[in-house]
Amino acid sequence: MVKNKKLVELKKIVDQQKIEFGLTQSFSYLFDQRTKKLNLRYTIPKQIKRGGNQVIKRFHKSKYIPQITENNFKKFFKGSTSIIRDHDKFVKQENIRAESKFNNSIDEYDFRWWVEHWLNRKVGQTSTIKQLSPLTIKQNRSHIDQYYKWCINNYKESLEIRNHIEFAYMWFEKYYEEKLTSGIWNGTTCGVSYRNIRGFYNYVADRSTEFPHDILKRLKIRKAENKRDSLNKHEYNKIIGFIIKNKDNDEWRRFILMLRLQLKTGMRVGELVSIENSNVDLKSKCIWVSGKTGRRKLNFNTEDDELIWNDILKQKNKDSSYLFYRTRQQYYTKDKSRKDVVIDLHESTTTSYYLQKFRKMRELLKLRGKGIISSHSIRRYFITRFVQESKNRDLTRQIVGHSSTRMTDYYVGNMIDEETKTTISLGL
Repeated sequence: MVKNKKLVELKKIVDQQKIEFGLTQSFSYLFDQRTKKLNLRYTIPKQIKRGGNQVIKRFHKSKYIPQITENNFKKFFKGSTSIIRDHDKFVKQENIRAESKFNNSIDEYDFRWWVEHWLNRKVGQTSTIKQLSPLTIKQNRSHIDQYYKWCINNYKESLEIRNHIEFAYMWFEKYYEEKLTSGIWNGTTCGVSYRNIRGFYNYVADRSTEFPHDILKRLKIRKAENKRDSLNKHEYNKIIGFIIKNKDNDEWRRFILMLRLQLKTGMRVGELVSIENSNVDLKSKCIWVSGKTGRRKLNFNTEDDELIWNDILKQKNKDSSYLFYRTRQQYYTKDKSRKDVVIDLHESTTTSYYLQKFRKMRELLKLRGKGIISSHSIRRYFITRFVQESKNRDLTRQIVGHSSTRMTDYYVGNMIDEETKTTISLGL
């Protein structure tokens, strides 16, 4: 059988990008022999009866993608704008949709039953019981779904929750090791995954008399070293210069408005990308932000806010549900430029869009590298500067959506610079 050279070339690109972007869903591609157009191939789970028992089996599915052919596939799988991310999300949603159809026939002895109940909870508890934010549930779902699929693919006995009592720590150790050594995740992401999975198991233990508490306690997960820092004055000035230079550039205009909003308000990236147009109050000149601690109001009613408020109004699209709707960057060979093209007006843009743009800007400006300066450094910079200027930690806490001033104090960077007075006058 003669190999399709175009397909071999595509496979190499796909394999590299799955690793580069940390994609977790299982899918592949084929070109239709007759039309030469692309097919996305994946599997979904179905619950069937076998020997009187309910078992889960995976079935093959495909999706025809007529706009991508053997001749033009490269531009759709190019760099950070590759369509592979959209396909990874599509396959994930298809699996979730398929699993939801058989969840009603499973019971408390099933691993998936507990996963769905954990994800459907409305409140959580640390030191106190509090309502869970959509961002927390989103993080929970991302980590437990990946762990669940890994478990059932590698250990069929994991489908029964009672088997986790004896084997969970071994399974998670193997899962953790695989993610860390493959380079898909760094130590910080692995640590976040550990906290999420540990929280899931403790949720089960709190509601099942036979399930022990803290079954992952024997694992010694090394805490990742936190090197993240706030922007210094030199880096801040570089970013301001970049904004002034590129704010009207088609490639950067949209990102720069988002960057200015984060600099101006200290919003989390997840909050920034999910601003709904209905929460932009034109009369009061404010934006209502939904975050981890509930809704909060950010005002844009001073003379200094007028410029960015006008740009927010220009960005607002009456046909879209979100201020920053879903787009992807397209390269135009004719004028050698990159521009955002609309994918979906009723979906918000992704955190990945913002983070990729931030990393590209960081490289262009030669800011301190990965693990030190990130999009979160903008939030830290805002918190430090607002505390310095307002002298009001409690107001700062409310603006950035912290649950306590202790958290705000943790974020405040070193407030001593070359112009800070650090002595008192003695008169001698």
